[in-house]
Amino acid sequence: METHWIEEKQLEKALARNEAFWNGELEEYPLIWVIAPNARHGQSIAEPDEEEKMWTDVDYVISAAEYQLCRTYYAGDALPVFNPWLGPDQFAGWLGADLILKPKDFTSWVKPFVDDWEKYPQLKIDPDNRWWKLYLETVHASVEAGKGKWVTAYPDLHTGIDGLGAIRGPENLMIDMMTRPEIIRRAMRQMTDLWKYVVDIVSDIVLPAGQGTSNWAMGWSQKRFLCIGQNDFSCLVSPEMFRDFCRQDNLECCDYVDHSLYHLDGPGAARHLPTLLELASLDAIQWIEGANNPRPSQWLDMLRKIQQSGKSVQVTYLPATNTEPFDIFTEIEILCEHLDHTKLFIWTIAETVEQADSIVDHARRICLRKRNF
Repeated sequence: METHWIEEKQLEKALARNEAFWNGELEEYPLIWVIAPNARHGQSIAEPDEEEKMWTDVDYVISAAEYQLCRTYYAGDALPVFNPWLGPDQFAGWLGADLILKPKDFTSWVKPFVDDWEKYPQLKIDPDNRWWKLYLETVHASVEAGKGKWVTAYPDLHTGIDGLGAIRGPENLMIDMMTRPEIIRRAMRQMTDLWKYVVDIVSDIVLPAGQGTSNWAMGWSQKRFLCIGQNDFSCLVSPEMFRDFCRQDNLECCDYVDHSLYHLDGPGAARHLPTLLELASLDAIQWIEGANNPRPSQWLDMLRKIQQSGKSVQVTYLPATNTEPFDIFTEIEILCEHLDHTKLFIWTIAETVEQADSIVDHARRICLRKRNF
């Protein structure tokens, strides 16, 4: 990967440490991504006259991405990553759902369209689907504009059970899982195949650029690295139902790529951890504690359990997921003292360049002190 936004020696070290994390060879201190947005000057660009165009006007999308990335300061192991997307339900839009974009709220909405599974025996992505064509156009444009600047991320793929919930409606899907399980197992089989189809197409666009790969959860590899298991719907089902309907999908997705991270979203999803830890090819689990829940440092028993299974852990300290005040320096000290730092990935945002560097230095000092005792 190349970028002139990071000093050469720092970039070389960051790339090596990111790969070492996935290869089980990380040393010294955790993989730590810290960015300070708006830390540098850049020429501002005017917003489109319609909100939807913030995601549908490809020229604007790419210009806005570059404006944001070039003004960001990257500390530690962080790299510039752009994630083209049309909101969390973009996959449902690719399958044919009406997609309502809300870029200013950083989300999108869909109206479920599967009223009878018999009408949809084969879920598929129409090559002429408006949202699919727009997404691919944006990926192509990002790869071209990002040469020597940034990594174009794999898509945020809410496929699997989340995708079925979006196109069928959560309440109807839960009833279907109880009354028509074979229909849902068949649909899940198709969703797994569609996930692989999308990954292959995006890989063919992204990999030749030589910038490596990433996704919305950050992290980097020269090989295929994806965040899998966007199973927010899993909070609504029992461990038995999760194992029945979701395990095979997660297993095949992990097996299909080089490096995988599972998005474990809150206490309601934590009940499925035993099933996830059985997935031999799953490399890491991202823990999102959710609003108004204890910080990652208060979940040490669960995080240790993940690491003891041979998997790594990612924790985040971001405005969207951490709504209550916290002291990042105290959090890092607790995590580094009580967890295996070679299997730990911390992602956070700093307010200034100085704070960003201080966070990285703090993690390094804590781990050095720990090694010397």
